[in-house]
Amino acid sequence: MMDIPEAISNLNLCRAFKGHNPDIMDCVLPIADKEFFVEDSREAGCTIYTGKKIDDKSCKVSNSTDEAVILLPIDGKFIINHKGGIADSALFNTKDFHFIEFKSNAEGNTDNAVKGTYSKAMDQLNETLNIFESKINAIDIDFRKKVNVTCHIIVSETFPRNSAAEQTNAIAFAKRTKGIPLECDNEIEFL
Repeated sequence: MMDIPEAISNLNLCRAFKGHNPDIMDCVLPIADKEFFVEDSREAGCTIYTGKKIDDKSCKVSNSTDEAVILLPIDGKFIINHKGGIADSALFNTKDFHFIEFKSNAEGNTDNAVKGTYSKAMDQLNETLNIFESKINAIDIDFRKKVNVTCHIIVSETFPRNSAAEQTNAIAFAKRTKGIPLECDNEIEFL
């Protein structure tokens, strides 16, 4: 039997998602590297771990803690064909839980296209947050009190960025989710 990483037992994710197909332990990947990259892979159909930066569509992860970070590819791996869409993945340890939505193939040709990209990503992150929070809270663990939850939208380096619009989206997302932060940087840090 496989040892359950502390980050998974901390939230009792095996119990929270008991009976889920596939089993959560068949989907997770512990990563002990101090620096690594994750990206959304069309070939793999889910988020994957890479030891080095492949292109401008990846997310850099820095881990200055002594514990491994768990990668859970959600969309297309742990949860398949969810109506309305869900976040691509989660990265977490015993203190922090990061939901990630990659919009790295989005093209921001117009203001409406950019708004649509962020709006869809926020909907997907919110839906995934609701799924995890309801499952974890149902087993008497307060998800938001047990770990610091943050959501991330990852876009390519060529996507037209507007910091004022991103701040507006972050404020709207925090209101919608009762305080969950939304980040739009292509870097995640575990401190």
